[in-house]
This record gives sequence, C-alpha cells and structure tokens, in this order.
Amino acid sequence: MKKYSRKLYWICIDLLSLNFAIIFSMILRFGGGWIDNIYQYRAIFLYLSILYLIFAFIFKLYIRVWKYISIHDLFLIAGTITSTVIFCILYFNILKGIYFPWTVKALIWFISFTLIAGNKLIWRLYWGRKDRFKRKEDRILVVGAGDAGDVICREIEKRKDLGQMIGFIDDDMMKIGSTIRNIKILGSVDEINEIISRENIGVVIIAIPSARGAEIRRIIKKINNKNVKIKTVPGVYELINEKVEVSRIRNVEVKDLLNRDSINLNIEKISEYIKRKRIMVTGGAGSIGEEISIQVCKFSPEKLMIVDHNENGLFYTEKKIRKGYSDLKLEIMMADIKNRKKMEAIFKKFKPEVVFHAAAHKHVPMMEYHPDEAVNNNIIGTKNIVELADEWEVNNFVMISTDKAIHPTSVMGASKRVAEMIIKMYTKKSKTHFVAVRFGNVLESNGSVIPTFRKQISDGGPVTVTDKEIKRYFMTISEASQLVIQAGGLGIREAIFVLDMGEPVKILDMAWNLIQLSGLIPNEDIKIEFIGLRPGEKMFEELLTEEERSRVLGDSGHEKIFIAKVEEVDGEKLERDIGELEGLAKVMDMEGIVRKLQEMVPSYKPNRGMMKK
Repeated sequence: MKKYSRKLYWICIDLLSLNFAIIFSMILRFGGGWIDNIYQYRAIFLYLSILYLIFAFIFKLYIRVWKYISIHDLFLIAGTITSTVIFCILYFNILKGIYFPWTVKALIWFISFTLIAGNKLIWRLYWGRKDRFKRKEDRILVVGAGDAGDVICREIEKRKDLGQMIGFIDDDMMKIGSTIRNIKILGSVDEINEIISRENIGVVIIAIPSARGAEIRRIIKKINNKNVKIKTVPGVYELINEKVEVSRIRNVEVKDLLNRDSINLNIEKISEYIKRKRIMVTGGAGSIGEEISIQVCKFSPEKLMIVDHNENGLFYTEKKIRKGYSDLKLEIMMADIKNRKKMEAIFKKFKPEVVFHAAAHKHVPMMEYHPDEAVNNNIIGTKNIVELADEWEVNNFVMISTDKAIHPTSVMGASKRVAEMIIKMYTKKSKTHFVAVRFGNVLESNGSVIPTFRKQISDGGPVTVTDKEIKRYFMTISEASQLVIQAGGLGIREAIFVLDMGEPVKILDMAWNLIQLSGLIPNEDIKIEFIGLRPGEKMFEELLTEEERSRVLGDSGHEKIFIAKVEEVDGEKLERDIGELEGLAKVMDMEGIVRKLQEMVPSYKPNRGMMKK
C-alpha cells in the first residue's frame, strides 16, 4: 500500500507542476491578457496531463527511486516532457486548428522540466542531507586522492546505501584543500586520527592500489579509533587487466601489510614438467603441502598422490581437493616418511615422476626439546625419500627448506641444513633433478605467528611477542606454493633456490596491526607482552650465508627466484655422520645430537639458554 501511495504522491506533484507550467507560460507570454488566453486554451490542461501520464508509463518514470536520481533519470524526464508537449501541440494544431505561439511551447517545456526534475533533485538533496546525520559507520574517509580514490568517490555518490563520502586524505601537499567531485581533501595521513574524530568517521578506505606493505602499516598505525572499520582496494597485482570497483573493496588483510609485488608464473615451464605426470606430495596434509597439491591440480597431472601421517589432515585435504577437482585421479596415502619399508612400497606401486617434499617438523622450540624427532623426520625421513626418488628415477624432486637453515641457532634449522646437504650430495650422482627451495615464515600456516596472535586476541590477550626488534620474512601460502612449483621447472641443477621475500617485517608491527584490524586498541584493549627469545630462536633470519651471497648464480628466469650455489659436500662423510645421528636419536641422546649437528654444520650456534630443566 505504501508503495502505491508513494507513486500517487509523485504523480500528483508532477501534474501540479505541469499545469502550473502552463499558467506561468501564459503569464510570461501574454502578460495582463493571460486570463483570456487561458480560457481559449483551456483544453490543453486535460490533454497535456493525460499525455504526460501515458508517456510517463511508457518511459517507466514511476518505478524509479528518486532519492538516487541520476543523469539517466533526467534524460528520461526530458524525454517524457518532450514527447508530451510535441504530441499535445500536434493534436491541437491538426485536429482542433488551434495554434500555440512558439514561445508558449518552449516555456511550457522548460518550466515543466525545471519543476518536475527539480522536485526530484530536491528530494535527493534532502536524503543527501539526511545521510550526513546517519550513524557513524556510514561516514567514509578515503585515503588516496588519485584515480582509484576518484572511482570510489563516484561510486559512493551514485549508491548512497554505501554511506556518506566525507573527504579524502592524501600526502601530496599540493592536493590538500582542493576538491574532487566537490569532496574536499582534508589533510595528510599524519592528520588522519584528528580528522576521524572531528568528522565522526566510521569507515576508512585505503584507495592506493600501488601501496606496499610498509605504507599500509603506516596508515593503519596512525588510526587509534577502535570503532573505525579499515578497508582497502585490491593491490596492483590483484588488479591486472581489471578495474577498481566498489564491489572489490574488502577488509584489510594481513597479506596487505607485506612488501609484496605481483607474482608472474611461467605457465609453459610448469605445464612442461607437471602436465600428465604422476605427482607425489609428502606432508600433503600440512598447510603448505596442501596448497602445493591444490596448485598442482591446476596443471592437469595424470595422478596426484598425497602422503602424510596426519589422519585428520588427510581427511580434510582429500575433501577439499575432490570438491574442486572431481575428475582428478587422487591417491591418499597415510604413511610416515620415517617408515622406509612403507615408503618403498608406495614408490614401487605408484612410480611418481615428480616429488614435492614438504614433510618436516618445523616448530623451532618444540624441536629443541625433541632433537631426536628432528633428526628422524627432517634428516632420516628426507634421506629415505631422496634415496627412493633416485632409485625409482623420479624426474624432478623439490624439497622445501627454510631460512632457519642459515647460521642456525636451532635444532630444526640445523636439521634442515643437513637435509639441504643430502640434496646437494645426490645432485652429483643421480639422474633425478634434485633442488631445494628456501623461504621464511608463511602467513596463516599451521602453528605460525598470525593464527597464534588471532587466538590470543580472541581470548582477550595478552599478545606475546618475543622481542621488540625481532624481524621475520613472510610470504602467503599461495605465493610460497606457486614459487616452489615454479622452481621445480627452471631446469637448473646443484642449487638452492631462494625466494624473494621482500623486506623483513617486525613481529611487533604485525601484532600491533592485527590488533587494530580486529577493531581494538593495542595496549589498551589488548596488551602486548614481551617474553624473550624462545629456545632455538634468533633475532633476525637470513636467506643466504656469506659464502652463498658471494656465489649467487645468474638469472633463474624468474624475477622472484634467485639461486645460491651451496658449498660442496663430502658424500661419504655425510653418510657416516647421518648414521651416527641416527644412532644417537635411537638412544635419545639429546646433547649428543646437538654436538653432532654442530660438527656437521659449523655455523650452528645453539641458543638453548631458556630451556627448562
């Protein structure tokens, strides 16, 4: 009922406007004799009103929501009035023989359009004014008065349901004080907190697609109001061949805080060694192994074999892959890489052509307490898989390593360094193409710092950071997995591939930003506590040793992958050393394992001072 009463209201307003336009046109044209002329032309009131309603129905004028009136709507009103006036005049001229002066025709058109369009515009202005007093979360501030900011402003103006555009922020001092679409550029990023409070801002949209992580972190850190929602447009690497649209605005994510450029995969090289091949992924139920498996599926392998000893992880990984790739030949194998006999049976049955070795114990403090497990899994388990790959003449073998293998201070890092040495040993004597890929922390991976921080925030804090100055390299799971797959197809032997991780990020900054993105104020709503370095941890991670840095090889063929040629390995000595390590692990001689690892990896300097006795 309300819908039809609103339509009737607008019909009445428009008919009154139309008839007033006739009277006013006569007054302007005939002056004091307008009353006599009105009587002469009296029939025009009825016919003009009827024709207007007919054409308004044809042009669907009364199904529109006038609070969102646009240029297109004004053209429809103009078309309706033009058609009405023309047909009405023709009717009187041809059938009635009544001729109207051209000034009357023009005035009727102009005045009726002004009144009818004008009342719609006034209605829109009324709602626009009303929007200024909407609840706080509808008042929008856009950071970035460039092309992306202009697009966002235009879209918000067209769609008032998105909120009220209040102003821009930009660090270009030449722009401050000027306007874009009558919206003022209010100040710089340094003034953002003051502007948010003064203008009662509820939403901040970062409209700088080219902004790197450091810039986004700086903007977020300036915002101290916990009630403000922070959103962003996708980065440049997400907008290739696409345009900025309001529909693509999303919440700021942790990955936006990294210094990350676009990743361009060489699809041809990847397809060459994966398409129609039998692929095995060890540790395939882990966060990285699972993502590698999903990425591999995109290149149409003949068969994918996922190996892991995590029962629940395998269950969920299988469900996820079968849902997305129902036609794929998928084999799920519950097995432990330390079990040589079972792994041998798997290789014999499936004869993999490509192996991605992601199975490893990766938790640094945990391995400090259980060095025997680090030896058994990261060293003996890796040696099992490498030997079987060599025996069954696998084409490509890619092992995932870590930046913690450089100048290690932990058992985990030292064990991965030995695993790299095993790879190096087999590049000399095997037909299999063995490589290792070294990278740092992976965002959102199981047990990593971001899920830990999120859990601590949801529990009400405190968020624990080891040290104010500690830094780490970060990558997203997707980035890391794609580059691991890419590295396997580069065709370079005897090398460690190192992924370009951008600039290292302070863990304290990451914690601070994550608290703010959760709508809370650091050290007010959620405390940040410093607990000191844990066993095996170090302040700064590296991706290359000094020797490797001086021996970095040439271009890998990919802008985000470079190559470090590692030192030569004495194969016979390494075999003996691993045998000794295995013996020490069997009798759980923890201190003996650490001493042996120090002997095998001279750069290993244990940091075990905080271990509880």
